[in-house]
Amino acid sequence: MLKFSGSVIWRLGSRATLRQYSSAGATVVKTDKLEVDGSLPNKNAQTAEHDKDNKSGLVAAAFATLNSPETDEPKRPSPKSVKQSRTQQMDMQIVKATDINGLLSVAENPVVSRRHALKMVSVLSDWSTSNKVKITDFEKDPRFLKLCRILARTSTTQAMSSLNMADDLSTVLGITGDDEAARLIANLTLPQMVKVMRALHQKGRRSTPLLRALSYNITRQADTIDLKKSADLLFSMATLNFPDPLLLDRICKDVIDCLPANKDKPAVVNSIIVSLGLLKYRHEPALTAITEWIQTHMQACRAGDIASAVITLATVDFVPPNSEKLFKAAESLKEEEMAKSSAWLDLVFALLTLNKAQPHQLVSTIQPEFIDKLLSLGEILIPSRRKLMAIDAFLQLTAPPAGPPSPPAPPAPRLPPDVAVGVPLVYTKEKTLYVHSIMDTFRSLVSADAFMKRECNSGMGFLYDAEFAIDSKCHPVPLEKAANDKSVFRIAVLALDYHDLARKTAAPLGIYQLYTRMLQLKGFKALQIPYTEFNPRDKLVTRVQYIEKRLKEIISDKSAS
Repeated sequence: MLKFSGSVIWRLGSRATLRQYSSAGATVVKTDKLEVDGSLPNKNAQTAEHDKDNKSGLVAAAFATLNSPETDEPKRPSPKSVKQSRTQQMDMQIVKATDINGLLSVAENPVVSRRHALKMVSVLSDWSTSNKVKITDFEKDPRFLKLCRILARTSTTQAMSSLNMADDLSTVLGITGDDEAARLIANLTLPQMVKVMRALHQKGRRSTPLLRALSYNITRQADTIDLKKSADLLFSMATLNFPDPLLLDRICKDVIDCLPANKDKPAVVNSIIVSLGLLKYRHEPALTAITEWIQTHMQACRAGDIASAVITLATVDFVPPNSEKLFKAAESLKEEEMAKSSAWLDLVFALLTLNKAQPHQLVSTIQPEFIDKLLSLGEILIPSRRKLMAIDAFLQLTAPPAGPPSPPAPPAPRLPPDVAVGVPLVYTKEKTLYVHSIMDTFRSLVSADAFMKRECNSGMGFLYDAEFAIDSKCHPVPLEKAANDKSVFRIAVLALDYHDLARKTAAPLGIYQLYTRMLQLKGFKALQIPYTEFNPRDKLVTRVQYIEKRLKEIISDKSAS
């Protein structure tokens, strides 16, 4: 006999047999056989039988539902599912629409969203572009104006009157889907597209899909881009770092055509040439045309206009033909004519880059008084410090040899040493990878560390990538021996990646040509390795052959030292 403590426990056995277990010492009752132990009262037996019938009925009913079809009432949908269903339904209506009325009927929905409004306007844009419909067929339709208000978020009186979106650029710029917005660009006029480009610049929004759509559609315009629009486009492209080559080429061609008609407005010409310098775009015909315009209208130009032209030409290392008048005017400029001291430093450094600086101009930038002027504007920026270091080094390298002591010459001015303190000379990530691939190639030519130094600090405001020495047969020579041996050639390596070359014409930027000249003044033969000639993915034997060929060229080139 089984005994359990605790309250009554109901249990459903494998044969649906109901047993009752009472307190300790109770007798087991098997109700399916209706056998009652004599120790239990009859009343308890009747209660057990009654409970058994109730429980058996509940259990049977529960199991019966497994075999019966579901007849439950449908659940009430949640607000989220209702919204999703409506959204999907509206999406399907837009996709299936084949005419204006079918499409705009979706706009009658009181809960039409901004995303749906954009989709419908995009469809209308495509239809009008393909001449399936005319703008006049729907531009005054209240449902279309409702879409315009949703996109533009303006009052009714400011709603767009046509798909051209004449005065409301927020329709394009305010939407979140750049790919969808780019589809609307084709329906804008040239002035409107220029406004969109300017707005992107002002908002600091570098949307690649929008910029590509603008570039493509502006380039396709038959209308000439005037100087003001060209200046706006170039400055926006420079600040957004979007140097699209097709658009840049188109703008430069239109600048050349429009320059003759400009008689007395140097500001717009100055803006154009400054932006070309920022973009490092060496469009030689355009730069030549601008230089000629400045020389022709020299009386109307300010000192800053002349300086800007020289700085851009120095950036891309281009001296236009017959430009003597411009550089003569630049050489006659004085520090007092510049807007600020840093502008004078930029001009002098540009003239040095083009090898046209006068000694007194160079000396003026390292005088203590001039350094104090720079410091009065705040901490001297790192690029300006590097320029000062390069100017100081150039003056020391080109100083005449010391003569007899009588009469004693005044000591050459030097840059205050604290200006060069803390100036970082580091590579970018891309430059590091490119230099590393070049050094891997050199290991096949110059294996031991005693024959090569890497990442060399010139002490002149820049790094050069390697230094080694070779004899007349291109055999490596230990650096210690090369220091005092005039019969060997000391080589300084300058790796030039994508950012070190000008655009349009892939030539080294002016600053690297200056570094090359300064290394030559120190007794090196400079080996420039541009990325356009050296491919890290080439086979090792191909890269080694390229290096050997270049070394033979610079050894035989007497002008390289």
